[in-house]
Amino acid sequence: MPLVRKFNREDLEKVHEIASLSLKERYPKELYLSIKRAWREGFLVADVGGNLAGFICGIKEENMMSRILMLAVHPLYRNRSIGSELLKNFIEVSSRSGFNSVILEVRVSNTQTIGFYQKRGFQIIDRLDSFYTDGEDGYKMIRYL
Repeated sequence: MPLVRKFNREDLEKVHEIASLSLKERYPKELYLSIKRAWREGFLVADVGGNLAGFICGIKEENMMSRILMLAVHPLYRNRSIGSELLKNFIEVSSRSGFNSVILEVRVSNTQTIGFYQKRGFQIIDRLDSFYTDGEDGYKMIRYL
């Protein structure tokens, strides 16, 4: 099992690399530092033997919700339950912080990721037209805590 811990500045390069390898959207490095400042407890990384294998980051929303902004696992570490551990820890942090639900958005074409979240108690609650920068629609998903 990976060691899941809070993100720190030394993780920035590796987090940026994992995001670039795993996500269609491109983000400036400064964004990760802004997310950390917004809610440090909600930015977690998975360490496997001293190597950063993945991360999850989110923010506090109104109405007692947390929102997952990104979840990514390095291609070399996929299918080892790292994403599941990161999500589990994020949900625990959200619950301890007093939130009653976790929300996220996912591309409608990303059926594997949709299934991943559904297996972990998330449900689709809305379709978001042209949500992504390339015009693709997204689904809004929620898990009640």
